[in-house]
Amino acid sequence: MAIDYIPYMRKMIGHERMLSVGLSALIINEKEEVLLEKRSDNGLYCLPGGSIDLDEKVKEGVIREVFEETGLLLKKEDLHLFMIKSGKEMEIVYPNGDVTDYCDLVFFVRVNSKDVTLKAQDEESTSISFVSLASLPKVEEMLRGTMEPIQKYLKKNFEVEVD
Repeated sequence: MAIDYIPYMRKMIGHERMLSVGLSALIINEKEEVLLEKRSDNGLYCLPGGSIDLDEKVKEGVIREVFEETGLLLKKEDLHLFMIKSGKEMEIVYPNGDVTDYCDLVFFVRVNSKDVTLKAQDEESTSISFVSLASLPKVEEMLRGTMEPIQKYLKKNFEVEVD
């Protein structure tokens, strides 16, 4: 059984800066729409995802996080590593004062939205929907790191990018 890593660490270090592995999924449907969630903590749009837990395998973490936030159950074999983002620009200061630097692993997956029922399993999002790539929210309405995978997809660049 995996241990919920972030709360585990926060009990020891409080709001201090910490490093975590972030996991997210660029989910594209048959209409070339991207799945976005609107976060309840800051009101920003982002790709579904979160952090890996202790003792958890990466793909299992992506599957868990996407399910918790969207109700969508992905399959391991459909997940493809798309990009890795790291560095100071990946730091997030949360509304409660927690500071986390992320090394983000972004996965790409295609789904058929006819087979999908979206329903958050937690309170982390206020809305979840497939959005046309032509009518995305403004960049300032998106969580840092959300637009880069979308732009990479628009260029049809499927080579794993490491930054």
